Parts: sequence; structure tokens; C-alpha cells
Amino acid sequence: MSKLISYNAGTIIAKEGEPAKKLFILVEGRVGIYKNNSLIVEFEKEGEIIGEMSLILKKPRTAEIRALTNVRLLEVAGELDEIVKQYPDISKKIIHSLAERLAKATDRV
Repeated sequence: MSKLISYNAGTIIAKEGEPAKKLFILVEGRVGIYKNNSLIVEFEKEGEIIGEMSLILKKPRTAEIRALTNVRLLEVAGELDEIVKQYPDISKKIIHSLAERLAKATDRV
């Protein structure tokens, strides 16, 4: 259900519009989220969860995930309920991650 994967800089990790069947946990490197080919956010902190929004909402990916540097990601595949059952601590990380992003968005308003 989970595996460590390496991506070279510039590699597209997940494409906008594709079904979300996994989320990613950043182990090493820097990842960018792109919308309409524009960088909207970067992730570089070890342990950050990436790609969870579409999995939670059960909708296609709303943005592209791209490796900005050589990266290593823990890829966690499955439905959200399965992932949370197998990795209970991940639900706390997802909640924390979403709360931080909401706070940042609120600060910009």
C-alpha cells in the first residue's frame, strides 16, 4: 500500500485531471504544485502530505504535482478510509496540514 519512490527534478508526479488514487509524503527534496502551468505552492519540509485534497474529495486532481529537485516520496495508495485504517497517525497529519493551509490562505485575505 505504500512505497518509497524517487523522482528526478522536472518529473511530473501527478497530472491535473487524473483520478486521485494515492497521496504522497515528502521524504526529501522540493515539490511544486502547478495550476495552468503556474507554480502556486512549494513543499520542502520532510513529512509534508501532498495530493490529499482530491483523495479526500474523491475528485480528479485539480493541479499538477511536479518535482522541483530530485525528490523521494512515500507514495500511499488506496481509498482514504483504507489509508487511515492502515496508518492511523496519517489522519492527524492530514488535519494539521489542511489547517495550516487554511490559516495561510486566511492570512492572505
